[in-house]
Amino acid sequence: MNCFFNCFFLIIIMDELDRKIIEILRRNSRTALTKIAKDVGLTEGAVRYRIKELLKSRDIKRFTIDTKEKVNAVVLVNTEPHIPTEKISEFIKKIPDVIEVYEVSGDYDIICMVERKSVSDVNETIEKIRKVKGVLETATCMVLRKS
Repeated sequence: MNCFFNCFFLIIIMDELDRKIIEILRRNSRTALTKIAKDVGLTEGAVRYRIKELLKSRDIKRFTIDTKEKVNAVVLVNTEPHIPTEKISEFIKKIPDVIEVYEVSGDYDIICMVERKSVSDVNETIEKIRKVKGVLETATCMVLRKS
């Protein structure tokens, strides 16, 4: 019974160490193995082995990098008629990553330009726009290419 408990406990610790290694690599996939080893309390060889096993098991699928390229979107906003468009525009301007706001005529009341690192980040910003008091609906056009 005691051996079973010790072996079971060791497996849990190993899983937790793997999660720590993955978290470090998520923050910076170029982190040196010696730095990871120091942070998780293992030898560099043990970290290398764990990463190899995580790759083999597909718990780590690939290593990526962030680039300067951004994802841009045009967000069209319809507003409630009883709230001044200017007030709604002022709130939207305060949302991080909304880089431009225009009050326009036509089918929509406001056009916003959003710039983020990824499509999911753009979606996060759109959700913030939708939560602004007075916003009725939005439509989004993703920018495919700048001329």
